[in-house]
Amino acid sequence: MKATGTIMRAVPALFAIQGLHYLIPLLTIPFLMRVLGLDRWGQVALLITFGQLALILLDYGLHISATQAAARRLGDARGLAALVGAVTLAKLLVAAAGLPLILMAAGLIDHVGEDRSLLVWALAATLVQAHDPLWYFLATNQANKIAGLTVAARLAAVGVMLITIRGPDDAWIYFASQLAAWLMVSVISFGFIQRQTGLSWRDLRGGRALLYEGRSIFQLYAGSSSFDYLVPLVLGVVAGPTSVGLFVGAEKLARAAASLLTPFRNALFPQMSRLLTDAHDEAASLLRWALLRVGGLAAAGSLVLLLAAAPLVSLLLGEAARPATQILQILSLLPLLVTLNGLIGVQWMIPAGRAVALRNIYIAAGFLRLLLCILLAGTFDATGAALATILGELSVLVACLLYLRRWPVQARAG
Repeated sequence: MKATGTIMRAVPALFAIQGLHYLIPLLTIPFLMRVLGLDRWGQVALLITFGQLALILLDYGLHISATQAAARRLGDARGLAALVGAVTLAKLLVAAAGLPLILMAAGLIDHVGEDRSLLVWALAATLVQAHDPLWYFLATNQANKIAGLTVAARLAAVGVMLITIRGPDDAWIYFASQLAAWLMVSVISFGFIQRQTGLSWRDLRGGRALLYEGRSIFQLYAGSSSFDYLVPLVLGVVAGPTSVGLFVGAEKLARAAASLLTPFRNALFPQMSRLLTDAHDEAASLLRWALLRVGGLAAAGSLVLLLAAAPLVSLLLGEAARPATQILQILSLLPLLVTLNGLIGVQWMIPAGRAVALRNIYIAAGFLRLLLCILLAGTFDATGAALATILGELSVLVACLLYLRRWPVQARAG
């Protein structure tokens, strides 16, 4: 299939970007645990989690809806410029309205708002990251143009951290280095976009309409992603920062393994969005191809993670994190479950116009996950949060399969 060739050409660059997203924590977590101490690292981990939760609001799911829109405007430079301008304005509007709510929430969550200066650095880095235009390069089949830049900037940030962080009082440097890296990526990337599309300040319009049109995708994105970051926050309230530090360390390893296959899913999405419009049979064939090959790789990854949990924790997180071994063994199912949910849900149901149903599934599963975390973490600490995470992902998979059995995706008439 022509679509599979396009996907495979995009995969190497996306592997570099996605792999780095999880490689950086693996490079820095053992160092931060040792230099900052487990309690201070737990506070930093809470702020990382809170920042990622804020990113869900600040991005508004536009990396999904804008990718769909841009994939349908290939070759239309002015149309792409208008879209980039609308996306940028929409994110600025969301930031203006959302930042007061984010700061208010930070003050209400235990251990998140205690260090105001650290919170400000964390949110500043998140604000800049929200404007990462990777979606544009992905939709226009130019992921290779952004991959090298992103890798260089973020590795430079790691170097700064390793050289300058010397104790608990230097925790702010972690977030400052991330801020500098994302700022560099955004400025240079928008320079590329301006040269390709003629983007100008006059294109900063249409943001409110874009927010309205993308509300269902945002609700889906928030429902599918926010609970990943709410679980550590709930765990922090129930069990304290030390348990959060252990859980986040193990979860980073599990999600790093899952992320190795994310480039396939990211490259698949624009192709599936186009094919489901006028080539249903080819889209179904592409989904089967992905389930067999990408799903098989995910199953193998989960098995390796289960069997190698103890040495991985010792090697990558350090001896201080040895209690995270059992947590990682439980979370070893994440690569398989996340991959299957991404293929069946995001790749199939969203392009088929089932975003509202998928949103409802993720929200219901997310509340189930939080409830289970509250019930289990009080007795089992971080292990209970791991069990809640796996049961939540499993409930999404079961619900998607039941929904598609009852309401299968049919070829569009005409």
